[in-house]
Amino acid sequence: MPTAAGKSSAAAAAAAGKEEDYATLRELYRPHIESFDYFLDEGLDKMLLSIRPMEITDPSSNATLRMSLEKGHVLPPMKDGRLEQPLYPQECRQGRISYSGEFKVEAVFQFNDGAPIRQTFNFGHLPIMLMSKLCHLRGADPCKLIYHGEEATEMGGYFISGGLERLIRILILQKRNYPMGMVRGAFIKRGAGYTDKAVVMRCVHHDQSSVTVKLYYLQNGSARLGFWFAGREILLPVGIVLKALIDTSDREIFASLTCCYSDKRERGKGVVSTQLIGERTQIILDEVRALSLFTRTQCLVHIGKYFRSAMEGFEKDDYETVAEAVIKDHILVHLQNDNHAKFNLLIFMLQKLYALVDQTTSPDNPDALQFQEALLPGHLITVFLK
Repeated sequence: MPTAAGKSSAAAAAAAGKEEDYATLRELYRPHIESFDYFLDEGLDKMLLSIRPMEITDPSSNATLRMSLEKGHVLPPMKDGRLEQPLYPQECRQGRISYSGEFKVEAVFQFNDGAPIRQTFNFGHLPIMLMSKLCHLRGADPCKLIYHGEEATEMGGYFISGGLERLIRILILQKRNYPMGMVRGAFIKRGAGYTDKAVVMRCVHHDQSSVTVKLYYLQNGSARLGFWFAGREILLPVGIVLKALIDTSDREIFASLTCCYSDKRERGKGVVSTQLIGERTQIILDEVRALSLFTRTQCLVHIGKYFRSAMEGFEKDDYETVAEAVIKDHILVHLQNDNHAKFNLLIFMLQKLYALVDQTTSPDNPDALQFQEALLPGHLITVFLK
């Protein structure tokens, strides 16, 4: 017959095993909660700072008002009309209301060269994830959870909207900042002379917003860089983009593209190109010369002419400024203002594209786990707010 000591030790072992099970279960919700905490700590401010300031000019006096957003604040859930009265999730379920906190943003106004004026505006309410750093149940022990109408093993990681529990499921996206070689029949429909081969790269900005660029291979051996702008895909000759990024020469571009091939090590280990890369590089450079574009300034002006009318807030800027903004906001955005890094990456993407065409490398499989990543709720909210 078991003794009292044996019963107590067995109960303690069972409790310890159950706690281990709960700890394992909490790991399922941890990425959700941590991503929402990231949104509160970093994502919100990064998102606001990435929004371009707006300028309004009075045509009669030529005075300019500049407006920008700086800091965002999300407050814990509170009861309406009651100061310092926290709102708990169970009350939201019973009252069919949302578990949310006030969302305030600090706006900065500057008239001409005067002193900036800061004013805080209320942008409504934002949903608060249970067990996040703004949730009143964060760090609560089982007794406190039960006192507030929750289960002792409440994990969090979801929202309450209109009294109903809502969970943002994890979305699967293409791996960020990695050039993937793809073969798809849909690429041929981009226009006359396009093939089914391209290198696709999903570039993610520091505020989690992304811009996907595609480097298409043409039948004549050239390539086009495509990205989405104002609801449609823009296709630019890759040679113009290369010369618009940095002050470079045709010789430097030719040497950079052909450095991965040598006649002496044609069949050597690591060779991913063929002798055709030199001819293709010459075609790219000939396209730029045919447009009478020889310098970086000329290439920037050429790009700026096509975008200035469609770029909001750049109507009075020169073509070079417009082109620089296009390069910063739409071409390899994860590298921000480092144009030399963008140049080198674009060279690498061209080398990979030609290797894909020459069958010295295999297409990447977008369904493989190594080419995928998860879009977490906090990151999704950051992108949605922007």
